[in-house]
Amino acid sequence: QTDNVDLELTHIHNDYRNRTASHGVIPLMPNPSNRFTGRTEVIAKLKRYFSNADDSAQKRKFFLLHGMGGIGKTQICLKCVEEMFDCFSSVFWIDASSVGTMTQGLKGICNLPAAQSSGLDGSHESALHWIGSLKENYIMV
Repeated sequence: QTDNVDLELTHIHNDYRNRTASHGVIPLMPNPSNRFTGRTEVIAKLKRYFSNADDSAQKRKFFLLHGMGGIGKTQICLKCVEEMFDCFSSVFWIDASSVGTMTQGLKGICNLPAAQSSGLDGSHESALHWIGSLKENYIMV
């Protein structure tokens, strides 16, 4: 099931409080704006959706945020991740503005220490396979 609300994608980090970039390949997740207010209903809906204890832990969940540029999609995602950072072992923030940026971002995931220890070949396919095999809760924006 996919819910529609709004989504723009861009970078990666492992811990919201201690954001890191990997070898300069993966940019840091942007900081939420301290001027962002409102959208509490959408953020609450996202939080309920991703923290629903009735769902199987193995069930992959999708949520599509969409809308015109500049209406706050990125800030909604940032605020939701900020408020839920303790629910996820990893946050993967991928720039999906083009096939090239998505491919580059996924290849960058291969540089993460945990991914490297799994013997990835550096391709975006191997990164997706590795992410799909994770047993911990993670979120990809």
